Amino acid sequence: MSRIGSWLILSFKLHRWEVLAAAAGVAILSAAMLWFTWQLRALSATDPGCVDPAAYAPGCSQLGQRFYELSSKAELLSYLSWLSPFVMGLVLGVPLVSREIEHRTAGLAWTLSRSRTWWLARRAAFLVLVLVVLLLVVAIVGEVLAFPQMPAQHLDRDFAWYGRRGGLIVVRGLAALGLGILVGAWLGRVLPALLVAIFASVLIFSGISLGMDRWMEGHAIVQAFDADRAGGRQLGERILLPSGELIDYGELQRRGLAYEVIQDDRLWARPEDIGHMDRLIGYDRYLVVPGSLYSQIVLDESAVVGGTTVLLALAAAAFVRRRRPG
Repeated sequence: MSRIGSWLILSFKLHRWEVLAAAAGVAILSAAMLWFTWQLRALSATDPGCVDPAAYAPGCSQLGQRFYELSSKAELLSYLSWLSPFVMGLVLGVPLVSREIEHRTAGLAWTLSRSRTWWLARRAAFLVLVLVVLLLVVAIVGEVLAFPQMPAQHLDRDFAWYGRRGGLIVVRGLAALGLGILVGAWLGRVLPALLVAIFASVLIFSGISLGMDRWMEGHAIVQAFDADRAGGRQLGERILLPSGELIDYGELQRRGLAYEVIQDDRLWARPEDIGHMDRLIGYDRYLVVPGSLYSQIVLDESAVVGGTTVLLALAAAAFVRRRRPG
């Protein structure tokens, strides 16, 4: 048997329960998503005009209702796709070092290896391979399900199901894996490390999400309240002042500009001010990232999350080099 084959078998034996649990979860999720894909495609083939939410066709009420019910359930599954990289990354990553320390076998394993860094790299490489393969399945099946669920949309330039389909799922999973390894090496006990890693992942990825929203504001356009925002990503409402300045509602309150009435997307301080343009507070507007920038935004966030992954991996390696075996 080749060295790679021996490495794969040994690595699987060491992490078999985590790998089997992750594989079973992906298999169940993928099977459910593919079933909904089949059902939605079958309904679309029956009468394509009945499943277009932008069009009304007489005699489609029953078929349209059935499509809506299936579509709603399929969307719930998509949230499991969004959650899967975080769950799988932590479940695979946390025990890698913490279990060895908790079972007091780390000292022997590190002594027999060329170096602690080499030991960690060999162990982590197998988990990276498993994680990438499994999450690629989730990412691809998510794309497959999205097309019949939203048949009228061009998903290559649409922010629908952002983070619930496509390659961003894989990148986020690798970051969660790195975080799990780092926290596991730090605490040295599986369950406490898993709980801390969950909390840390919420903080880290929430921070990345907020940072990306701020970053995307530079690519956003201002749209009227009744404008077509199909495919775009809404970053919230803004107020366009008569001077041309764009502010949010918080800044509006800080400036003491109170309003009582919104009529035709125009803000007025009092009902009697309606129609007097010299008393107009401002216009209600949306800040929207155009759907045409979908691929660019995905690449930008993938780069940020990928950089975070590298930092977490370097921190984990440094921690393992200095960690006491017990």
